[in-house]
Amino acid sequence: MTYERYAAVYDGSGQIRFALLTALYLEEILQRHPVKGWRMLDLACGTGTLLAAMAERGWRVTGLDRSPAMLVQAASKLANVATIAELRQGDMREVAALLPANAFDLVTCTYDSLNYLIGANDLAACFRGVAQVLAPGGLFVGDMNTRHFLAVDWGQCSLSEQAGYVQVERTHFEPMNDTSTLWLTGFIGDDQTGYERFDEIHIERAYPMEQVAAIIETAGLMIEGCYDGFTFQPPTTTTQRICWVARKPLCQRF
Repeated sequence: MTYERYAAVYDGSGQIRFALLTALYLEEILQRHPVKGWRMLDLACGTGTLLAAMAERGWRVTGLDRSPAMLVQAASKLANVATIAELRQGDMREVAALLPANAFDLVTCTYDSLNYLIGANDLAACFRGVAQVLAPGGLFVGDMNTRHFLAVDWGQCSLSEQAGYVQVERTHFEPMNDTSTLWLTGFIGDDQTGYERFDEIHIERAYPMEQVAAIIETAGLMIEGCYDGFTFQPPTTTTQRICWVARKPLCQRF
């Protein structure tokens, strides 16, 4: 199962850096696109780094993730936060059935989690759910890897090594369906006691900007920003990651 063994070494493998950078970027986004409330939902919350950072700023946070192992890591981070924190196991395509309507002022979905929805109908289902659980005037912030990144910039093979963990990644991009497959092999242990191996497969799909925009708007959200990731510049042909910012209208029923 994806993330079953990876969860315990996920942060230590360097992935935590992205969540910390996202927390800083999100603060800037909220200055440009403010919301009135303090209720946040993070879809595909993983080990909860972004949730913990937002909770420290006073947000009442809820995290949703399919992986029980990742939620265990998140629970550990959120155990001592001063604000209300809740974790739910579930699929972000089914958020409308899992959480109450109009319950959140901010919904996030970061670190290309949306690219894991490799069917356009799945992506549409996720955004319909986001629109339902957002309060009127609430904001969605999410990022997606671009086709350029998956096809050109994502290296075909990489090796990383930390104390107690070695990771090998191999990727292949399929231009016929704009999907990239990552084969991840991890080794947990040490030279004295030996290593335990695990293998995972991760598949991401790139979507044209026009298609994503149409799906967001069809779900009932108004796009306020489409940025080259971690900046406030418009995307270019070589953009690696696009950040989408969309708001639920004040006068709309779901």
